[in-house]
Amino acid sequence: MAYQTFATPAVRPTDIHARVAALRARFDSLGVDGVVVPHENAYQSEYLPASEERLHQMTGFSGSAGRAVILRDSALFETDGRYALQAKAQVPGDLFTIVSTADDARTFLKEHLDGLRLGYDPSLHARASVERLSATVETVTLVPLSPHPMDGLWLDRPASICAPVRAHPPHLAGRSTAQKLDDIRAAMGHDALLIAAADTVTWLFNWRGGDVAHTPLVLARAFVPKDGPVTLFLDESKLDDMLRSGISGIATLAPAADYPAALTELSDGLTVEADPQGTSEAALAAIEAGGTLVASPDPAARLKAIKNPAEVAGMRDAHQRDGVAMAHFLAWFDEHAVGKTEIDCVKSLEAFRRDVGARDISFDTIAGAGPNGAIIHYRVDEASNRVIAEGDVVLIDSGGQYDDGTTDITRTLVAGTPSDAFRINFTRVLKGHIALARQRFPVGATGAELDTLARAALWNAGFDYAHGTGHGVGAALAVHEAPPGISKKGRAPIEPGMIVSNEPGDYHEGAYGIRIENLVLVLEPAVPPGGLKPMLSFETLTLAPIDTRLVAPHILSPAEIGWLDAYHVRVLGALSGDVAPEARAWLTARCKPIADIAG
Repeated sequence: MAYQTFATPAVRPTDIHARVAALRARFDSLGVDGVVVPHENAYQSEYLPASEERLHQMTGFSGSAGRAVILRDSALFETDGRYALQAKAQVPGDLFTIVSTADDARTFLKEHLDGLRLGYDPSLHARASVERLSATVETVTLVPLSPHPMDGLWLDRPASICAPVRAHPPHLAGRSTAQKLDDIRAAMGHDALLIAAADTVTWLFNWRGGDVAHTPLVLARAFVPKDGPVTLFLDESKLDDMLRSGISGIATLAPAADYPAALTELSDGLTVEADPQGTSEAALAAIEAGGTLVASPDPAARLKAIKNPAEVAGMRDAHQRDGVAMAHFLAWFDEHAVGKTEIDCVKSLEAFRRDVGARDISFDTIAGAGPNGAIIHYRVDEASNRVIAEGDVVLIDSGGQYDDGTTDITRTLVAGTPSDAFRINFTRVLKGHIALARQRFPVGATGAELDTLARAALWNAGFDYAHGTGHGVGAALAVHEAPPGISKKGRAPIEPGMIVSNEPGDYHEGAYGIRIENLVLVLEPAVPPGGLKPMLSFETLTLAPIDTRLVAPHILSPAEIGWLDAYHVRVLGALSGDVAPEARAWLTARCKPIADIAG
């Protein structure tokens, strides 16, 4: 069975127009002048089960970030720079004003929301997003509507998934649930903590699930008091007897349907911490109805992101096997790419990952040939599937879910001989990638402080990319993991044990895209030779060649060439003993020093 499907998204423009018209027809009975349709579900998730894809059904947009504001005579569709081209292709421009920057969204809202009553479902919006909307237009009146009025218009809505939970074994988890709870309680500053993020709850209980495609989440929330059992909100049918017995004395189960109302009683007389960035307005209001809310970052999320030695070892092992799969795929691409399709590439890579033990992919593979590669989060389907021609640039962003780790890697390939202009552009991206990979930085440095390093070579040439440079990655968990991130908005400190991506890019609309991505582990601080202060640094975990045939060596410094050559020595040493003989010959050629690329 394939890890992903390629069916063309089924929402037709006529369906979108009909749903928008039907929603508008309900405004008077709802007492509103408009309604917000978010991408997020009640778990504030990035990746959603099909039953929660409200924004897709209402707008046609199939990406993982966006919202719509539908008013009586106008409508806004907002996303970010990753999805600017995709939104233009999927969302009806005759119905929505489509924007991909926060400034443009604010301009629309200020012009259209003054004095209006705007409906929203408090269970689907994090409080921070509600507060930002109120701050943008102080004269708007936000009207809670639950359930979301769109739900009544979605007649063919898929059934919810209720996947069984499996245990994540102790030798991979590294710490027991009881030990993790001790760590969390030591980090708490008040009577109780609400953990609303499903990936954090999944990590805490050493579980893995299947409620969301490609991300082994168990959709659950946890109310953690300073003392006594945790209250765990989830569908109890997901747990077998052994898993139930495993949490005996640690947690009591509460039906998922009781959330968030039960929080009022649980919070009675207590001061409760919760993160307004990732917790619904409905949940926080329920806490406030019973106790005192302290809005603060979830300390459990930070603890999750700092991998323990067992998790680090698992991630290293997963990346070694994933590197074998990538070597086989890249060798296959070199021989067969011309005349194959994007879907052929995805299926080939899936097969190689399955051969090395992948349980799943970690997200739908991005395989963009030519102009499709300029769509930052492109997803191939049967309608968009492009045949690879001689000379095409192909961007492959993919990852695997293994029992011991999660991978995410991007390689930019050329089916044939690259042009000199392309090699210059590729090398600028490579310079940014190497700059970040080599950088030492002080304890307490944030992602925003590191982000500029990866952009400098592009900025100097008059280019930039409309996405972050790096995101956190879970250990056999979510491929996008908060709180770490390397971006212009990255405010969380980058700490030892965190794993983040390093993925600068360059995109030329209508032509091609370039991205080079490895995952890196943050190492413990050490004083550099001759220095005075301990500095953090990165260890690259990903093991796959970066095609030196695409490089313009004359714009690399000796230090950059040294990094690239040393990286390829590591790759060859790690993979050569495990790849097939034909792939070994290819791998040896691709890992030669940069000075040998002419040969």
